[in-house]
Amino acid sequence: MRLRRWLSGNRILVALLVLTAAKSLLWVAAIPPWRSPDSYLHFGYIEFLSREHTVPVSGRLDHYPDVLQSLERTNLYGVFGLYDTHMDLVTPQVNNAGGHPPLYYTLMLPAYWAASGGSMETQLYAVMLFTSIFSLLLAWVAYRLACEIFPGKTYMQAGVPLLLIFHPQLGFISSSAVQDSLLALLFTWLLYHLAVFARGDFSYRRGIFIGVAVGLGMLTKSSFLMAYPVGAAVFAVMLYTQKGRRLHLLKVMAAAAGISLLICGWFYVRNYIELGAAQPYERTERYHAANIWTLWLRTSFRAELISSFLGNFSWLSIPLPITELYWFRRILQVAVAGFVAATAIGWWKPAWQIMKTWVAALLAGTFTVFLLAVSYFEITVGGSQGRYLFPAVFPFWALLLAGLVGWMPPAWRPRATAVIVTVAGLLFTWSLLMEFLPRVT
Repeated sequence: MRLRRWLSGNRILVALLVLTAAKSLLWVAAIPPWRSPDSYLHFGYIEFLSREHTVPVSGRLDHYPDVLQSLERTNLYGVFGLYDTHMDLVTPQVNNAGGHPPLYYTLMLPAYWAASGGSMETQLYAVMLFTSIFSLLLAWVAYRLACEIFPGKTYMQAGVPLLLIFHPQLGFISSSAVQDSLLALLFTWLLYHLAVFARGDFSYRRGIFIGVAVGLGMLTKSSFLMAYPVGAAVFAVMLYTQKGRRLHLLKVMAAAAGISLLICGWFYVRNYIELGAAQPYERTERYHAANIWTLWLRTSFRAELISSFLGNFSWLSIPLPITELYWFRRILQVAVAGFVAATAIGWWKPAWQIMKTWVAALLAGTFTVFLLAVSYFEITVGGSQGRYLFPAVFPFWALLLAGLVGWMPPAWRPRATAVIVTVAGLLFTWSLLMEFLPRVT
């Protein structure tokens, strides 16, 4: 009876979860072995944890021969058009995933062990299937966050999670043996707690949740470092606006920071002791830009970032009719103009306001921080990809949808959202079928 009441009261959430589960299962079936980005590197990390019972150090993790044999057996490089598909099984080859934090790989160990009696490909698919659980949790958290920051706007509460579900590249990556879906989940969970905190919940319990989210995120990937400036900005605004509670807020902030460091600090201290301040990496020069301004305005970085963020990266390549996703860039421009118009209309007519000012600042600030981080990474290290923006995937789709429908009269918005989500669903279905049908026929 209690379960029936919960299902009845959470119909939208249940529908989102069912849709996410179906999407994830189809993507797992659609992706051939090792075709997702660097999946054999991440799988090798899981193998290392299982066999060595310790966390590897960057530059000191080699590929296991059985993984390389599977790459050769499944013709990985041949699929990408390379003439020589032979794998060197004799010379030790460094696994570049060795410097990553261990949380995702540790969580994958039960799936790896459950399929230990099967082939390497069977073990890989077990890990991929287990990874897709994070997609379910992301849909759940995204819905809760949308309910928190868009109260009374059912079209936004359902529309934003649906756009996440229908995001082709996110669907592909989230059903692969990589940690990006866990990263997106944890950052969206962090944004939820920051939103509740900004709304007035200044309890130590909320601070603990914020600290746990940041700590776990930093144990997933070091790019979660962007959570510290985002969280600090929210705390700073609260300190400015809540003058009578500054001491309490400082204590909550200290608790959040302390808990995050307790969770993840050991890994980074260990790396510093083992490797020193400079972490080893290979510089990749592609655009030859000296600064972010040049990178964005005088190179193809912007178009390629959008393309790889949406659906053209690694094995996944959506056959769109217009190169460089010209149409999608125009949608972004319309959304920006619409968001400005919606903000102005909201000041003039408060009943038409699509989102509170603090919500817009939190979402826009978060996405901007990640854009700057990805650009800086491209200039200093190289190899930036659209999936590096996935921690801010909720802010992206929330702002885009708000920009497309927020300037309209409130009565029009649900129908306009339905049209937008339908178009996104058709694009997702097309991309999935283009990958799935060749796999099974």
